[in-house]
Amino acid sequence: MALVDAMAAEPTSTVAAHHLFLVVVDGGAETPIHEGTLHGSTGTVTVTSPGSLSADGLRSVLVRGGGGGAVRFTLCADAAAEGVESASFDRCGAARVDGAREVSVSRCRAAEVERAGRVSVERCREARLRGGGALRAARCRRADVESFGGVCLARCKAARVDWCGSVEVELCRAVDVARCGAVAGDRCRVVNAAGCGAVEVANAEINIVEEEQL
Repeated sequence: MALVDAMAAEPTSTVAAHHLFLVVVDGGAETPIHEGTLHGSTGTVTVTSPGSLSADGLRSVLVRGGGGGAVRFTLCADAAAEGVESASFDRCGAARVDGAREVSVSRCRAAEVERAGRVSVERCREARLRGGGALRAARCRRADVESFGGVCLARCKAARVDWCGSVEVELCRAVDVARCGAVAGDRCRVVNAAGCGAVEVANAEINIVEEEQL
């Protein structure tokens, strides 16, 4: 990995220290950066403004910190963020994020989100989502969801929702819901529910089953 025009030395101001990112590119050494650009073998990491970082076209990249900063990943094979304020992933292979207040994942092969606030996932093949406030997942092949306050699923082929608050489903093929609050929605093929509150999904086959069956 080459370091080009990146301020990797110890920050000289309070602002720089607050917005210091720690970046690992292609499995190399962890590098602090608060401005400038890091070049990997296939792409770049650029601080676009104080507290905002963009990673593009990398084989592997991990970003930590940023003092509540925002991170955007595009066309990365394996992208991960830890302890940032917000993270967005677009057309990545694997997208992983832990501890962000706001997360957006679009057209990625696999998404893993843990301990997040507001989460939006769209057109992902596999989404594993653990712990958060509000979730909206649309057009995913499979969504596996646990411990969200509110969940909205639209046009997903298969979904499993466990230990969540309210759940809304629309135009999904098969949904398994267990230990959640009220379940509502419209036009799903099959909804299997166990240990939930009211289950009212219009134009769907609804099966009330035991928890062991899900």
